[in-house]
Order: sequence, then C-alpha cells, then structure tokens
Amino acid sequence: MTKLIKPLPKKDQAKLEKRFPHWKIAPDFSRATLTIVFTRHVDAIVFIARLGIYAEVHQHHPEMLLTQAKIKLTVSTSKQLTAPDVLIMKHVDELLKGGDKGATMLT
Repeated sequence: MTKLIKPLPKKDQAKLEKRFPHWKIAPDFSRATLTIVFTRHVDAIVFIARLGIYAEVHQHHPEMLLTQAKIKLTVSTSKQLTAPDVLIMKHVDELLKGGDKGATMLT
C-alpha cells in the first residue's frame, strides 16, 4: 500500500524561499528547481551519484538533467511540495556546502 504524502502546511511553504534562496520555488509551490554549474563534467557526475544514493535510501527521487557540467534539479511530489521534497533540497545544499568544489548554484 502506497503511503500518502501530504503537502507542506501553508506556514512552512511561506518559509521556503528564505530557507533555500538559491532554489527557484514555483509560485504555486508545486516544485522547486536549482541549476548547478560545475567546473568539470566528472564532478557533476559524482554529485549526481552522491545525490542518487541519498534519494534511493529515502525513496524520493528528484529529476536530474545533466548537460555537460551543468545539472538542473527539480523536486516535486504531486500538486505541492512535501516534506520529502524539502529533505532533498536540504541534502543538496549540504552536499554543496560540504565540499563539492567548483560548483556554482544559479538562481
């Protein structure tokens, strides 16, 4: 049986843009996107692998589009962002702060 994931409460939605300033939050809170540019293509691939392991463990997978050394990430569950989406966003920010050198977040 699939567990129903509830959308974030309105009070938490309002805090997302301040908490994740590099992420582009859709006006209807249906998704969040982030573009990351790496110095080297191989660094982007390593980042995807690291995020992919986390996503697999937590059974929540963002959309990841790799073009050369640029990754576009999109998180969304259904009609509105959910707590698992926020966990992915937080983990991405932690990966980038924790040593993925040569990475630049674009807004």
